[in-house]
Parts: sequence; C-alpha cells; structure tokens
Amino acid sequence: MVIGDGSFQYSLQSLWTAAQLRLPILLVVLCNSEYAILKAFAEDSPGVPGLEIPDIDIVALARGYGCHAARAETVEMLRSEVPAAAERHAPTVPEVPIAATVASLL
Repeated sequence: MVIGDGSFQYSLQSLWTAAQLRLPILLVVLCNSEYAILKAFAEDSPGVPGLEIPDIDIVALARGYGCHAARAETVEMLRSEVPAAAERHAPTVPEVPIAATVASLL
C-alpha cells in the first residue's frame, strides 16, 4: 500500500494492530511534509494554516508501533525493502522523501 505522510497521520494507530498480528505488509509512506491534497482543495483560500507538517519522524513512529521502518532515499533502498517485507513477521514501513508539489485537481 502507498500513502502520503499527511494521510498517514489519520491511520497511524492501525500500525499497532498490524504489528500485534505480525502481518508481513508493506506500507510505503511518501513524505513531502505537507497535506498536499488539502492544499489543492484550499487553492482558492490562500493562507490556510496547518497544512505543512514538517519534522514528523515517520520511521520513529512506525518503529514505536512495532514495525520495521527505514528511510528509503534511493530507488535501490526502496527495492531492497520490498522482498524483505514478505519475509518479516511485522509490517515494513519505508519512508520515501518526495518533492513538495500541489497537483491541480482539474
């Protein structure tokens, strides 16, 4: 599964359940340090506060819930996590940094 860091904040507690059940799932977190979809919705309302979410340590949060986690800064690093995730008895959560851009909704 792939999820953004903003959306990840809405479902973080699900990692605990997955870890308790020892599920070998892969949850890739794309990290741009903002709620990009909310920014896109707020395009006509500049200055909406709280849409930047800098300095959230996705790796530390995932590890705190009992998952294997790592920051995958290269494609090779991410590729190595995929087969390893299937062998683990816990969720694997690679954090992948991406550019902070707001896509148009149209």
